[in-house]
Amino acid sequence: MIKMYEMNEAGMAYFRELDPQKRRKLLRDLPDLEEEALDFCRMLYQQRYTNPKHPDQAADNWLWKFVYLPGLFKRRRFLPGALKKEMQGTLKELHLEHPDDLSGIHKTILYLEFRNAARRYLSTCKGDHYARKFLGLRSATDREKRNQACEDIWMVSKGLARITGQEENLEIWCEALYEELLEYDPDSQKYYEELDAKGGIA
Repeated sequence: MIKMYEMNEAGMAYFRELDPQKRRKLLRDLPDLEEEALDFCRMLYQQRYTNPKHPDQAADNWLWKFVYLPGLFKRRRFLPGALKKEMQGTLKELHLEHPDDLSGIHKTILYLEFRNAARRYLSTCKGDHYARKFLGLRSATDREKRNQACEDIWMVSKGLARITGQEENLEIWCEALYEELLEYDPDSQKYYEELDAKGGIA
C-alpha cells in the first residue's frame, strides 16, 4: 500500500469530479499544492484528455484502457506481440516505467487520478447495454453487470500485471482500481478474490 500524501477538500473535489470540463475549471486553482505538483496535475490532464491525432476532439485516453485492455487480456494467447507492445506504451502513459523514482506527492496524484478514471468507467457499467447476454438479446441483471465490472477491473489491473510480469510497476494502478471497485460495489471483494485465485475468467 502506498503512503498517501494528505490532500485537502478542494484537491479531493478535483479528483472526485468526472466531467473533464468541470475538472479543467477546478484545476485552475488547487490550494496547498506546490507548483511542481500542480504542474504534474496539469500535465496528466492534458495527456489524458487530448486526442493526439485529433486535438480538437474530446477524448479520455485512460477511459479507453478499460475498454481495450480487457479484450487484449482475453486474446493474449493469440496476440502476445500486441500485448507486450501495448503494455510498454501503457506503462509510459501512466508514468509507471520507474515508479520508485516518483515522489510521495506524485504517487498520490497518480493514485487519485487512476481512481478517477476507474470511477468514470464504472459509472458506465450500469447502462442497459452493458454486459448484455445471448448476443445482446437479453439485458444483464444488476448482479451480472457488477460481476462483469469486477472482471473488467481485474483484467485491466491485476490480470494484465501478472501475465506481463509488471506487478511491481503497476502496483499503484492495481491498488487504485481495486479500491475504487470496492467503493463502487463492496460485495465484489469475494468475486474479485475468486478471480485472482484462479487467474481470471475462462
